[in-house]
Amino acid sequence: MADTFRSVQEYYGSLKDSSDLKTNACTCDGTKVPESIKKAIAACHSEIIAKYYGCGLVFPEVLSGCRVLDLGSGSGRDCYVLSQLVGEKGFVTGIDMTQEQLDVAVKHIQYHMDKFGYAKPNVAFIKGYIEQLSEAGIQPESQDVIVSNCVINLSPDKRAVLAEAFKALKPGGEMYFSDVYSDRILSEDLRRNEVLWGECISGALHWEELMKIATDVGFSPPLLVKVSEVTVENAELQNVIGDARFCSATYRLFKVDHLDEPENEVAINLKFKDANHGVSTLQLAWDIKIGTCCSAVAPSSLADILSGTRYGSHLKVESLKGQTDSKYQRKTDFLKVNPFKVLGPGKKSDAKSFSTSPSLNKSCC
Repeated sequence: MADTFRSVQEYYGSLKDSSDLKTNACTCDGTKVPESIKKAIAACHSEIIAKYYGCGLVFPEVLSGCRVLDLGSGSGRDCYVLSQLVGEKGFVTGIDMTQEQLDVAVKHIQYHMDKFGYAKPNVAFIKGYIEQLSEAGIQPESQDVIVSNCVINLSPDKRAVLAEAFKALKPGGEMYFSDVYSDRILSEDLRRNEVLWGECISGALHWEELMKIATDVGFSPPLLVKVSEVTVENAELQNVIGDARFCSATYRLFKVDHLDEPENEVAINLKFKDANHGVSTLQLAWDIKIGTCCSAVAPSSLADILSGTRYGSHLKVESLKGQTDSKYQRKTDFLKVNPFKVLGPGKKSDAKSFSTSPSLNKSCC
């Protein structure tokens, strides 16, 4: 484990900016960026942006006043975006093990607080390991939301990362994170390739491994929110990878007490009751988007998951038990979506994101 930490620290400590990367795994987010997030990113210092190495957007909805922890915060770009989303009453903590990255993040704290008009900092950065949050000073049940952007694949102990995140979240808390996943279990030879590990490729979990680890440590089954293709443009590295396929996927995990048994599951109609600090739509999963002016049909177990979270009070849930609705098909495996099936067959040179089903795109705001 120590060798992996040292290798990752040296790799990311040596990067001047994202142009030094050999794959698009750390820059491949194909999602259409909301205008509010574009504006928040544009407010970040140029050095922070240049040293950003993420693979997705890790900004869930309804964040005002939340305490948020960013695992593997790097140069701090996501933390400074989140700082704007949580507001002065919220707080964002970034944890990273690479000193060079932390130095950049800390250097620009006052710059951002002045730009955001905050009387005091609502951001802090600490050095530590994401597998050992307690040792880094993160208290149990202290966080409303935990985010991570293309970092967990770099860890030699993914189970420890998720277990520590679960421990740090308050009841009803959410882990919202983007990472790289593979369509197969990778060989040990591939996993030992330090360049591909540093490029977020050879440390990738098979997507089904995430399902098992997440539920083993206590989380709700992962909800797939977005997915895009990861491509390797370097011919030498592509030869090492062979036919293995990779994607960048964003998931939601919740710290909740119980779920409906599949045999008791019924269809529900979900709607976002009210706008929350400018948020009028909620992308619950890749094919479930709701808003103040539109609804979606979903399994009741989804409402069961959300009822104890910060989203619960903003949702209107209507049971469709006994009703026939062509938009709903009973799917006890709706929480186990294969991201590669969402992407479609074959490798694509252009990253592609699927955020809503076509039927919802027509009606949702």
